[in-house]
Amino acid sequence: MERLPGNAPSHRSTTQPLHRLGQELQRFGWIGFWTQVVLGFVSLLIIIIVIFSRSFNLNRSQNSPTLGLVLAITGLVFLGVSIYCCYRYPQLGRRLDRPEKRPTKEHVIRSLNIGLWVNVAGMVFTVAAAEWNVGMLLLKVLSIPQGAAVYATNVLIEPLEIFIIQAKVNTIAAQLTGIIVALWLLRCVRRPI
Repeated sequence: MERLPGNAPSHRSTTQPLHRLGQELQRFGWIGFWTQVVLGFVSLLIIIIVIFSRSFNLNRSQNSPTLGLVLAITGLVFLGVSIYCCYRYPQLGRRLDRPEKRPTKEHVIRSLNIGLWVNVAGMVFTVAAAEWNVGMLLLKVLSIPQGAAVYATNVLIEPLEIFIIQAKVNTIAAQLTGIIVALWLLRCVRRPI
């Protein structure tokens, strides 16, 4: 098991590079955490509004949003796990300054890799959900006959449908933040000291 520098059994003070790494874990962990919390909360709020909206109907024959909604909720679940991973990064950073509780390099890398892959998986589900919704909107737009806005307003795109896409884009942005944070911190852990 490779130990991080300064991880010797002696109880000397933390080395400067190790202290810097701990600060990076704390700083970027909190940046990732709060960015994901804000974007995730907005997305969750939008999804809840959409689900409980009177004009939202899961049983529409033309444009069933059920699959897109299930994929979006799955992406939000992965985002919740990612938020927890980002919350743990600052704790790892604080533990680096305490010789008796200092994690191994492998433990830190494993934690960062878990956060990275959770975000990648969440992004896959959320991008699939966004693609589904955009495809359904495209089909809806292409099926509208010319002049339909005058006599058939029920076939036009509703603001609620754009709102759903906004929620998915927010979730994608949150997961991208998690990926960037995890990759940056992996770079910091692996760089020569």
